[in-house]
Order: sequence, then structure tokens, then C-alpha cells
Amino acid sequence: MERFWPLGYRCITAGVLVPNMSSPNTHSLRIVVQHVRSHRQSVYRLVAYGGEGGGYTSGSAEFESLDHLLTAFRSAIPAFDAGSLSVGRDTPETYIAFAGEMELIDAQLSLLGLKDGTRP
Repeated sequence: MERFWPLGYRCITAGVLVPNMSSPNTHSLRIVVQHVRSHRQSVYRLVAYGGEGGGYTSGSAEFESLDHLLTAFRSAIPAFDAGSLSVGRDTPETYIAFAGEMELIDAQLSLLGLKDGTRP
């Protein structure tokens, strides 16, 4: 379900507000966050794929903690709702913490470590 908000923002069902843009460097992407657990480490893997309206096909970035992931999301998408992430602290295996569709520009992809740059 999708609702339109004033000032050109779209509300995606995952609870994320992203600008409704139509420029050539805007990418309509499926975003998935996996919490990957092993015996020695736990990381959050951010995966983006799609690319309607642009040339982006897929990319991924890993974050060593939930705080690092949220910092990247908030730098790229200030209105990102951290509550939309499912956090299973007692789950011993890998799981999907978030899945949703977003329209992101190249600069936002870079801030997330997904294109032409590195995470802050």
C-alpha cells in the first residue's frame, strides 16, 4: 500500500518516508536487511536490487552492528523509521530484519555504501 503525502513524499508500507523523485538518477529499489549470525560474528547485510528508471541493478553492504546500520540509514534517509526493523536478539540464525521498496538517488546509495563510495 502506498500513500502520497504533501511536499512530494511517498509513504511506503515499511514505514519509510522517501522523496517522490523522477530524475534520471532515481532508482526504484527493493531493499532487504538481513541479520546474519554465525558462531563468531553477527552482521547486518543491506542488499538493494532493482533499478526501474535507472541503471542500478544490485549491491550490498555489511554493517558490524545495528547502530552502524541505523546511522547509515539516518544519514541517507533522515525520516527512516528504526521501528520498521525487526530485531530478534535471541534468534540464533540468520533472518530478514527489513524488506521494502524505496526510491533512492545516487547520493543516498553512496551514503548506504551501495554505490560509488563508502559508508561514513
